[in-house]
Amino acid sequence: MHPPLALSLPTRDIARAARVLVVRSRREATGLFAGNYASAFRGCGLEFEESRPYVPGDDVRTLDWNATARNGEPYVKGFREERDQTLYFGLDVSGSMDFASGRRSKAGAAVEALALMTAAAGRAGDRSGFVAFDDRVRAEVAVARGARHGRRVIDAALAAGASCRGPTRLVAGVRALGTRARRRAVVVVISDFLDPALVDDGATGGLREALTGLARAHDLVAVVVSDPRELELPRVGPVRLADAERPGRTWVLDTRSRRARSRYREAALERRARIGRALQRCGADLLWLRADSSPLRELGRFFQERAGRRTRPAP
Repeated sequence: MHPPLALSLPTRDIARAARVLVVRSRREATGLFAGNYASAFRGCGLEFEESRPYVPGDDVRTLDWNATARNGEPYVKGFREERDQTLYFGLDVSGSMDFASGRRSKAGAAVEALALMTAAAGRAGDRSGFVAFDDRVRAEVAVARGARHGRRVIDAALAAGASCRGPTRLVAGVRALGTRARRRAVVVVISDFLDPALVDDGATGGLREALTGLARAHDLVAVVVSDPRELELPRVGPVRLADAERPGRTWVLDTRSRRARSRYREAALERRARIGRALQRCGADLLWLRADSSPLRELGRFFQERAGRRTRPAP
């Protein structure tokens, strides 16, 4: 098992960490993982391949009238899937993504997941692009394909994730993705989604409208990253808490109190449920990741389930 990726790295070590991550992700994004990725994110159209004689069971809507007239017997058109697919990543690098209660931060888990998907896209011959954002766009890589390009995407994601800062304002990144992804694409937004505008009915700024518009124009996947300590507190006595996006503000919470731990857990679960409901109402497909578990395992399960939904016959 590989050690988790930690993003608290000095600048001189980022390039070395990127090389390790590229090699690891290419090795892990093979076999069933890559096959399920290709099935989960199919091409955006069909391309004519050949005409062949009709056999019982063929869809009569695919009859090739010209070939039928030439041969004196019914022929149908055969099509193959046009793989030409684009994967566009949006990575949240706001201050809250830097949180880590263990060896890997939320940003670290997010970058590992992005690297695995980039490697799978490369193996499938798909294009990929990248935008990093907090309350504004911090970095981007234009859409292209190929192994060298995949390395550029991973390099940029690792560098951006190593300097998380600023408030969570998802609308800036969502609008940027909508502008960059001009053709229909798979748009993957990776964030903790701790933006009040997502769940607050009185919020302004148009985040939910921007997400809904993105989902209508593209295949939108929301990857929600969390840390286990955001969901449940251990019993360790008084703990000083600070808001990563509001420097200077701290609170003390006595975790010896069962009531305090219970209320914390209830509030965390309610917030998680509200985030999930809001994203689903916007039209996003959801993937939940934890910073303390393998993105490879969760991504593999997600691809497999999504591929199954796409191949399952309609009732």
